[in-house]
Amino acid sequence: MESKLQAPLNGLDLTIGKRRRSGRLAHAWNISLAGGATETEYEFLRWDDIIRNHWPQNAVQLFKSAVPVYWVFLKANLIGKLLKIAWPPALTVSYPIIAFLGMISGRLLLAAAAVLLAVSVGFPWWTGLFPGLAGIAGSLAFGRWLDARFRCDWLLRTYGLMQPWAYGKIPELDERIREFASYMVEKIRASDADEVLLVGHSVGTILSIPLVAEMTRLDPELGLRGPAFGLVSLGNCIPLVSLLPGSQAFRDRLREVATAPGVRWLDFSARRDGACVPQIDPLQVSGISRPEGIPVRPLQLPVRIVRMYSPESYARIKKDIFRVHFQYIMAGELLTDYDFFAITGGPISLAERYPEASSPTLS
Repeated sequence: MESKLQAPLNGLDLTIGKRRRSGRLAHAWNISLAGGATETEYEFLRWDDIIRNHWPQNAVQLFKSAVPVYWVFLKANLIGKLLKIAWPPALTVSYPIIAFLGMISGRLLLAAAAVLLAVSVGFPWWTGLFPGLAGIAGSLAFGRWLDARFRCDWLLRTYGLMQPWAYGKIPELDERIREFASYMVEKIRASDADEVLLVGHSVGTILSIPLVAEMTRLDPELGLRGPAFGLVSLGNCIPLVSLLPGSQAFRDRLREVATAPGVRWLDFSARRDGACVPQIDPLQVSGISRPEGIPVRPLQLPVRIVRMYSPESYARIKKDIFRVHFQYIMAGELLTDYDFFAITGGPISLAERYPEASSPTLS
């Protein structure tokens, strides 16, 4: 339990209750701070069933998914646009398809070379199949190592989900987002909580944009009346969608959320995290203008992963892109000014913890 690992650092003795179903859309846990100073209801909004329906299960399905997605990326010059922002996310988008296609081409070339070599020295062509198959087996092992090291297949599958969704090709996900919005607004209206936070991590930061936009449509006074409302994005990937020319509807929602008067939006990202687009204004990089006098949201706050660990531990962790990308919701070895467990289960509100966000009208 990550909160228990963090407790010696932040002094928060959090008790996590048993998981339970909270309606059809969520699983929930009760979190109590020792002494009853703070009670938190933590809910996880589920859309994993939709992911499974659109998650390629083998190399053939992955190829059929990845090629059209990267064709869209190529036409949109997504990698070039990302390169102008920061090179790590540009590299993260580039290398999975290069590695994937390179491995497929390499296996075919190995098989062909083995057959040609057998024929050239006077053996029957079929004798080249044996060393060819051995070479392919070796390349498969190398491919598994490459994926474990750089998470190529995971990234390809993620891109293969988000790009079609941004272009309106996964309507069931749009319907789920609308269901989430209705569910959350009803919960907030019936709640006596001091604060409600919507936390999105990774791809969840993308989905949180239309979700909050829909919530503000259902309740224009969200965050202005009743509990304070905060949007917390961790390791945001928003430009992966907002930079695509076919995602105008998403950009419209992004502008709505960034200018909503009752939404305190804080964005946490680490420059070491190559799977996100760190420390950027998502509106500015997406070419979206703000109305005159509107404060700049989200408020950008850096996460310094290097300070969370000893040099020895950090040297090991930083090599795994997947591990680094999930550090936002994990414990560290050393206490820093970023603490997921204090933000989501501690006694200090978002506005108190980060005074820059203390008023919905100030940043």
